[in-house]
Amino acid sequence: MCLSRWLSLSIAVIYILFFILSFVFSGESYETSKEDLFEGALGLVFWLALSLGCIWFGEELGEGLLGAEFGLVSSKSPGWAVQLMGWILLLLPAGLFLWHLFGAEK
Repeated sequence: MCLSRWLSLSIAVIYILFFILSFVFSGESYETSKEDLFEGALGLVFWLALSLGCIWFGEELGEGLLGAEFGLVSSKSPGWAVQLMGWILLLLPAGLFLWHLFGAEK
């Protein structure tokens, strides 16, 4: 595996660990229903799959597999652009958290 795959996978594992730890150590004051837990886990898995898919398979996705047949895509996207969007999707929550933690006015 190349460096970008290892790095993105390690970031995804960190997100999953934070998700699990946020429910384990949430305390007695905030009770979470199983439905909320399932919706959060499903959203996390979908978001990570989309992000990692763009990073790992950017070249293949950039070729416009289905859209070119029906005229929805006029030209191929460069693979680096698809991978860049995957990195933006993957790092956006961490950036927003850091901005809220350090940059937002309180």
